[in-house]
Amino acid sequence: MRYAAAMLAFAAPAAQADGEFYQLDLGEDTTTAVISVERDRLSYGMVFSDYTGPEDLNLTASYKFTLGTPVTFRAGPAIQLEGLETVKGGIRLVAEHYQPTSFGSIFVLGEATTIDRGYFALAAIGFDKPDVTFEFSYLGDDDGFRDKVAAVAFGIPNTKASFRAGYKFDSEESFIGISINTF
Repeated sequence: MRYAAAMLAFAAPAAQADGEFYQLDLGEDTTTAVISVERDRLSYGMVFSDYTGPEDLNLTASYKFTLGTPVTFRAGPAIQLEGLETVKGGIRLVAEHYQPTSFGSIFVLGEATTIDRGYFALAAIGFDKPDVTFEFSYLGDDDGFRDKVAAVAFGIPNTKASFRAGYKFDSEESFIGISINTF
């Protein structure tokens, strides 16, 4: 699940309604591109990454539901084109919670996939003034891949875009990027 760092995109803080999210992160040795689209209870995603090795392309679809709690759940199929050669299929499960606050928002997300027993956890704290979000994540899989990531996203005034910068601790790599969030 080397693509999991890109799944930060699915943690866009206002993911409560129909919308789209696009993200591109560039590091010295890595590139990650994300597209996420939500319509009603259905979400679709595409992630391209060359995170720590050959390129992977990941496609997901999921259905959103609640169980009478403030946590939103998603479940659905996932397909990975590992190394752009080997097709792997599985199930992706997500639990997420978005909470508006007096200063901005708090967002937490946990994800697991049966593909390589991948996992991803994220906490994002967003501030309205200034428009900045701090993100912390932990990800890995049973292929031995692990990483901890810290990122900050600065909103670009009068747009739906943000400039991103961060650091991957286990990979020892800085990255910069841009995201667009229409949620």
